[in-house]
Amino acid sequence: MKKTVLIVIMAFLCVFGTGCSSIQQKAKQIATDWKADGREYGEETTYSTEDTVQTAFFKVKVNSVTTQDEIQGENDEYVPQDVAHQFVVVNITVENTYEDFDSITMFCDDFELTWEQLQGETTFPEYQMNDEQLPDSYELKYGESKTGNLIFITPRNIKDYQMKYYEIWDDNFIGNTYYINFSVTE
Repeated sequence: MKKTVLIVIMAFLCVFGTGCSSIQQKAKQIATDWKADGREYGEETTYSTEDTVQTAFFKVKVNSVTTQDEIQGENDEYVPQDVAHQFVVVNITVENTYEDFDSITMFCDDFELTWEQLQGETTFPEYQMNDEQLPDSYELKYGESKTGNLIFITPRNIKDYQMKYYEIWDDNFIGNTYYINFSVTE
């Protein structure tokens, strides 16, 4: 109740007083802190492939990174539609460390890839083409881990990447963001 009264007072001051932008920023911060309910948010942390990254829900480790011109599926070979592109194959291990639930649901597109030329935009992994890839969605029980590939299509001339994961809670609250830097060689 006190938070609601405080937000109403700050809104009143913003409409009828001076310093509106600083009050708006303060009101937004209070609302975000209230929604966070003790959860961490807003931090961006960068790691290398040698690191094991601990998020609110799981640990993730990059085991290897390779490039490929084609991916062998069960019945087909897949190649990028544009000959100027390649597959970047990131092999990762994910382990559920979130004690509050018996299991968590993971999706292959929880992880995104970006590089300098994308200027903050990201690309998602390809959906499952072969058994070596992580499934499009999968359950991990507490303490359980799964290893598999994430396959991205990127321009051949790109060598330096960041794999990105950001925490999204069940109530759509966005927590912290994690980047893993890596480079590929030919």
